[in-house]
Amino acid sequence: MTDKKDNKPKLKLVSDNDSRNSKDKKSNVIGGELTAKQMGFCRDIVFNDMTYIDAYRNNYNVSDKTKGNSLRAMASKLRADVNITLTINRLLEQKQQLQRMNEVKRSDIILQKIEKMADDINVTDAVRLRGLELLGKHHGLFTDVLKVDDKRDRSSTDIENELLTKLNSIISK
Repeated sequence: MTDKKDNKPKLKLVSDNDSRNSKDKKSNVIGGELTAKQMGFCRDIVFNDMTYIDAYRNNYNVSDKTKGNSLRAMASKLRADVNITLTINRLLEQKQQLQRMNEVKRSDIILQKIEKMADDINVTDAVRLRGLELLGKHHGLFTDVLKVDDKRDRSSTDIENELLTKLNSIISK
């Protein structure tokens, strides 16, 4: 009689999973876990201002016979995916940051041109004066609004009495 336990082969657990391919780790790259079609869907929504349906149709092979309701459902299902939502939000943040940087750059260019005009002796005095005026307005030198923050706690009757007193003093002058 032979012992069956001794005849069994010794098995070893082998894994072909690489830590780089692990789904548990999040990628810092925007859209790092998305397919090319999913990333194209996100980019079309953010940068090309497409509707979900148009972005889906642009990136996926959709038959002309596909009904609008089916297409809408597929696009909505894709948009509801967590990775898609996160990617779209990150891309929107990037887009807003780029817009802010472009606005700052544009205003710097305009200010430099105005300064150059104001300093140019070959330009008429009216143009130079207007350039200086625009620079002064930009730096807040010509403010006509006086902002007063009154944080006293007063009732409506106190305010009414104060206003009546001021109006009477103006009228009596």
